Amino acid sequence: MGDAAGIGPETIVNALPQVSPNSFGMLVIGDAEVLQESANLFAPGTEIICVDDPEVLPKASNNQILVLDRFRLNRTDFAYGKPHAGSGELAYQSILLGAELAGKGIISALVTAPICKESLHLAGHPFDGHTGLLAHLTQTADYRMTFSTRSLRIIHTTAHMALSEACQQITTKRVFDTIKIGVHHLQQLGIKKPRVAVCGLNPHASEAGIFGSEDMEQVLPAIKQAQALGWDVTGPEPGDAVFIQAFKGKYDLVVAQYHDQGHIPGKLMAFDSGVNVTVGLPFVRCSPDHGTAFDIAGQGKANSANLVEAIQYALLLMK
Repeated sequence: MGDAAGIGPETIVNALPQVSPNSFGMLVIGDAEVLQESANLFAPGTEIICVDDPEVLPKASNNQILVLDRFRLNRTDFAYGKPHAGSGELAYQSILLGAELAGKGIISALVTAPICKESLHLAGHPFDGHTGLLAHLTQTADYRMTFSTRSLRIIHTTAHMALSEACQQITTKRVFDTIKIGVHHLQQLGIKKPRVAVCGLNPHASEAGIFGSEDMEQVLPAIKQAQALGWDVTGPEPGDAVFIQAFKGKYDLVVAQYHDQGHIPGKLMAFDSGVNVTVGLPFVRCSPDHGTAFDIAGQGKANSANLVEAIQYALLLMK
C-alpha cells in the first residue's frame, strides 16, 4: 500500500479499476480502513473488500478492490503529507508480508506504492527504501534498480548512495554484473539480442583520459568482457548524448553509472509513465517511479498513471 501519509492509497483506488481486475487476481496488502477513506474521498463508488486468505480470492467487479487487511495504522499525530512512524511501520509490515507471500509463490508479482524513507527510519527500520529492504529480506546480493518505460530502459550500476561513494563503487566487476543482469532482464521481456549502451562515469566518457581514468580502467574492460560473450554492448558512451539515442530506438537499454545520471533523463522523458523494476530478486517487483508526493497528498491531485504502468509492466514480466 505504501506510505499512508503519501499519495499511495489515493493512486491505488484510482489505478486498480483501470487494469482489468477480472482478468487476474489483484490484492492490496495494507490497512483497509485507510484505503476505504481514500476511496470515499477520491474514488466514490469504489468498494474495499477485506480478504482473509491470499490464496483464495473472490472475484472482484470493476468497482471493488480486494485488500489483505492485516495491519492498522497508528494514527497518533498522523497527518497527510508528513513523515510519521506509524505510516512507516505500516509500510514496512506490508512489504514484509508481500515479500513473504512472493517468496512462497502465493503471489506472482509485487507492485509497491511509494514509501517515505524518513517514516521508515522513524519506525526503526534504517533501509534506503524498497530496493535495499527487499534485497535484505530475500538475501539477494546481486540486484539492480532500473527505470523502465515503453520507449526507454535504464539500469543503474549504483543507486541510493552518496555520489562520492558511488564513484568508488564503479569497478569492472560491478559494471559487468550490471550489464549481465540487464541483458538477462531484457531477454526475459522477449528481446533475444538486446542492444546495450554503457554510460561513461565522467563527462564525455573521460575524453580519452582527459577527465579521469575510471572509464578506461574500470568501465571499458567490463564492456569488452560482455562483448567477448557475444552480447551487443557499446561504450563507454557520453552520458549527455546516449539517452536521447536510446529514446529514438538505437539501444534497448542504457547502463547508467549512478542514480541521477539515469533518473534525470528518464524522468524528463517519461515522468508520468516511468516504472522502477528491481531486477535480480527471486520474484517480480515493480513500482511507480515517483515518491510519496507529500506536497499534494490528501488533496485529490495525484496522477495514477505511473501505478497503472507499474502493474502492466509486472504483468508483462510474469508472462
